[in-house]
Amino acid sequence: MLQEHGGNIQGLSGVLDFSANINPLGMIEGVRNAIAASAADCAVYPDPYCSELRHALGVVLECDPDKIVCGNGAADLIYRVAHAFHPKNALICAPTFGEYKKALEECGCCVKEHFLREENGFALTDAFLSDLDGMDMVFLCSPNNPTGQLIDCALMDKIAGECSSRGILLVCDECFIGFVQERERFSLMNRLNEHCIVLSALTKLYAMPGVRLGFAVCGCSNTAELISRSGQFWSVSAPAQAAGLAALAEDWYVDRTADYIKRERKYLTDELSACGAEVFPSEANFLLIRSVPDLYERMLEDNILIRKCDNFSGLGSNFFRIAIRTHDENRCFVQSFRRCMNG
Repeated sequence: MLQEHGGNIQGLSGVLDFSANINPLGMIEGVRNAIAASAADCAVYPDPYCSELRHALGVVLECDPDKIVCGNGAADLIYRVAHAFHPKNALICAPTFGEYKKALEECGCCVKEHFLREENGFALTDAFLSDLDGMDMVFLCSPNNPTGQLIDCALMDKIAGECSSRGILLVCDECFIGFVQERERFSLMNRLNEHCIVLSALTKLYAMPGVRLGFAVCGCSNTAELISRSGQFWSVSAPAQAAGLAALAEDWYVDRTADYIKRERKYLTDELSACGAEVFPSEANFLLIRSVPDLYERMLEDNILIRKCDNFSGLGSNFFRIAIRTHDENRCFVQSFRRCMNG
């Protein structure tokens, strides 16, 4: 079966999954309890407007709840944004998350790819600005998937300003920014204008990928209304809404996660580099590496699943994405990687 995304462990038993970028600290007990307690609410339809959850998000994000839309994960909102606005021409980066292009092309949009350069560590540069001509929509990802690179603050200011002056809708996916220590400084939330949408999710940060929950923060309530009317009516289940409310009450968890990820990312970077892998700079909870083309098969023989990146535009068969997990699991990964390289 084609591996379009990480985390596809169905049919694989006993594997250690480094292909999915989920918080290694696991689901908080309060979130788990909230999901279980919500079973009684499943006999009726969930609130289609996620009113309580949007209010809680508004408090945390210091944002008007009328500018927030909740969805069945960030991926759901990507498609809803594309269908709500039907852009004729859109600009994305490459490599990046593949669902942007799929959603846009599904709407008949002509998608232009701005290829990130390997010699820059796949970081976005000012060259991106020259590709804005003629665009109706821009999709960015910060930290970018699969590279882990954040967009420089000054560059994000320029992009947001240019998109605003040209009437281009700027959509920035920040699903992994919760893993960043200086997330407030880098977030587009600090630069939000009426031509901006910030996408995020609680799925990865709160280790609940089986409970789909994402949200969009819009620069104006009219934009939020258009997105809300696009897609299915009951898009967020009762357990997902309960999990979201419980997660937002655990603010300590995010800082603890970011600190943990930074330490373990350095450990993996140092160890894998010493083993001969080329490790690209990352600020996220995953690493992009370059190694031998059959690394996926070698690691799977050792019961470790990694993410092949050959279906990311701009990357070849020798690129792989490695999630950051617990220290013991990361140590097992390094030992397996060393065996695969020396075997």
